Amino acid sequence: MSMTTLVILRFAGIFAAYTGLTVLLPAIMFRRILAGRGLSEQFLMCYTFGNFYIINIVFAVQLLHISGFWALVLFTAVLGILIWSRVNRVSLRELCIKTGIICKKILQGSMGMRGALYRVCNRIKAVLKRSVRLFYYKVICNTLQWILVGAVIIALFWIYGRNLLLTYGYCASDIPVHLNWINEMVRGNLFSDGVYPFGFHCMIYYLHTVFRVDTYAILCVFYLVQVFFIHMVLLAVMKLLCRSLYLPYAGVLVYILGSLWAKQTYSRFGASLPQEFGMIFVIPSVYFLISFFQTEKEKLKTRETKLLSGCFALAFALTLAIHFYGTMIAGLCCIGIAVGFCPRFLNKEYFKRIMMTGIISVFLAVLPMGIAFAGGTPLQGSLGWGLSVINGGKSDTEDEEASSEDNTIQDITMEEMAARLNENSKNNIKSNNAKSMQTNMTETPESTFADKVREIPEKIKNTWNMMAQRIGEFIINLPEQWCAYAVLIGIAVVILLGLIFIILRKTTYGEMLMSAGFCMEILTLLLCASGLGLPMLMDPARCSIYYVYLLILTLTVLMDGILYLIFIHRLFTIPRNVLSFILTVFIVGSMLHQGMIKMPGVGSDYVSNGALTCLSNIIKENEDKTWTIVSANDETQMGLDHGWHYETISFLRNMEYMNKDTKLIIPTKNVYFFIEKIPLNYAVLYSGSGQSISKKAASQSLPNSGGITMYQGEGRWILMSRMYYWAQAFKERYPNDMKVYYESEDFVCYVMPQNMYHQYNFAIDYGYNQFRTQEDKN
Repeated sequence: MSMTTLVILRFAGIFAAYTGLTVLLPAIMFRRILAGRGLSEQFLMCYTFGNFYIINIVFAVQLLHISGFWALVLFTAVLGILIWSRVNRVSLRELCIKTGIICKKILQGSMGMRGALYRVCNRIKAVLKRSVRLFYYKVICNTLQWILVGAVIIALFWIYGRNLLLTYGYCASDIPVHLNWINEMVRGNLFSDGVYPFGFHCMIYYLHTVFRVDTYAILCVFYLVQVFFIHMVLLAVMKLLCRSLYLPYAGVLVYILGSLWAKQTYSRFGASLPQEFGMIFVIPSVYFLISFFQTEKEKLKTRETKLLSGCFALAFALTLAIHFYGTMIAGLCCIGIAVGFCPRFLNKEYFKRIMMTGIISVFLAVLPMGIAFAGGTPLQGSLGWGLSVINGGKSDTEDEEASSEDNTIQDITMEEMAARLNENSKNNIKSNNAKSMQTNMTETPESTFADKVREIPEKIKNTWNMMAQRIGEFIINLPEQWCAYAVLIGIAVVILLGLIFIILRKTTYGEMLMSAGFCMEILTLLLCASGLGLPMLMDPARCSIYYVYLLILTLTVLMDGILYLIFIHRLFTIPRNVLSFILTVFIVGSMLHQGMIKMPGVGSDYVSNGALTCLSNIIKENEDKTWTIVSANDETQMGLDHGWHYETISFLRNMEYMNKDTKLIIPTKNVYFFIEKIPLNYAVLYSGSGQSISKKAASQSLPNSGGITMYQGEGRWILMSRMYYWAQAFKERYPNDMKVYYESEDFVCYVMPQNMYHQYNFAIDYGYNQFRTQEDKN
């Protein structure tokens, strides 16, 4: 089987398992509650509960120290059956009695197998009839919409799915850290590096433990599962908020295909990361909160309202359980919605219920972390730093802690790094200008109140230009500056349009538009915080990911609002939908015609395709714990459950100053040596990036740094060159034993089978290490 086929099968299996757990299982459990609702709302409710259900089952079994395959399966099944029986009003006792009677009749012979099979067949026929009827009403009667859904899925796989076939490894430097934390969960060690939002890790752990797929394999393909649900959730929410049928498809297709967005707004979608996984639940929390406020006061005590507020609590809790950046964005959006629905938010009945719901949601998310913290587990370094930033406090160690976070759990892309450097340089220039102005104007008299009033228009103009500049820098990938101003104008128009609808007595729709506008205004302040003199709670490059995600929602409801205003009467529903379809086709067609389509695929500087291919084959071909891989850092955690790992730097250092007594023994049946003929950069460029291994590199001293830095930039070039020439020297010494296991243009793997009763000494003088004689030692 080729590696490409294996990757496709892995993705298909993980996608099916994850979708079954988070969508299909809740759909069965809550069938009675979901009946009569639209498909989009059913999907949002099921997906929100499904993720909350699985994540918290993992937390429970981990905290109880009973985690394992059977514990997870039993908790999932038993709780699922209990919830199903309660929600659908099925008596488990009566069901068991009926089943027992049937079994008794079969055993006694009073009911033959033919009668039992007849009952089963009738039940299957009834289920099939319901399925066919559901398929007809949901799919056949909405063929055009499903064609557009298919177009969205094809666009997703074209832009992001191709990377699955071209790059087998992960595309973020912090994946090994998350892989290590998940591997520690396998050993019953939750929060191994300190208390941290572990929702993402719980989900990957569940898939690994229950479906027996290696964690490294899940992390290599799960990014595409995340990307699929990021866009499907966005589409579902826009369909629920919009009055026209087809504009939501235009919005999500522009988001997927459009090259008008800056690269850092989507570059992280190529890796399985907690932040992007938590991002999925920001928009559901927005929708459920809006739906709650759209409920009339006299219906606040109904089960429907309690269901909406419960879904909001689960969605908001998931953002905090997965990544606190998502919670920050969701919290700011909640403030924007509260402003948009201000009259209802300030009403006692609404205020009391939403505050209680918010407290419950935070409690649900914090409870597992709080239990671990109370048990003596400290906070993970980056979480402590994040909380200090959110609180607005600074400490002497703030920069050190922030640096620690960047080195451990955050993937800083080249675009983000450039943005940060640009931001710092601008701040330094502003600081120097401010100091010089202060020095030169010490003699200037204080401005009068009239002077300050006259300065207001100029300050507003400067702020407006600064915001447009920031949007042009971090959000829009077009040279024309007017596009950034158009974004700001669009946000203002959404709010104005909402006021118009409120005047026209379409109150809830108008307040929804205003909420979308206020959310984007608050996010714009977050994006431009440093330029406005506000605390910078989030890096602008990181903020831009959320900004574009919510901007698409805002611009789509803006277009929908304009269409709805033109065709406001219910008699014009069909013309409104026809025009929305024409606009959708025109927008997507224009992007294709103008060549405004993203370039698909994101390369990886972290793991080569050859290394992943070899690792998969080694695991398949060998018994566990009978092999060792000698390679750079990444395979340390990848094959942890199957074999052993020996780091390249340790291997080379152990024979650097060798003598005739030096021994380097690796006691396994097979030893594999991973060598990159064209060394990866590992996120650090240097003057010779992309060059092949060489004698020049091998002749240089081994890197004398610690941590990951020895495997970055020029250090990796030196190490791989040393390993290559060691392998040539060892192969020359044992030509009949050491073989090439796999080789490509940029990677080679050697295998050395060993007789366990006569193991090889891998320490040799290969021409580039320093060999010490007894005289040298003396």
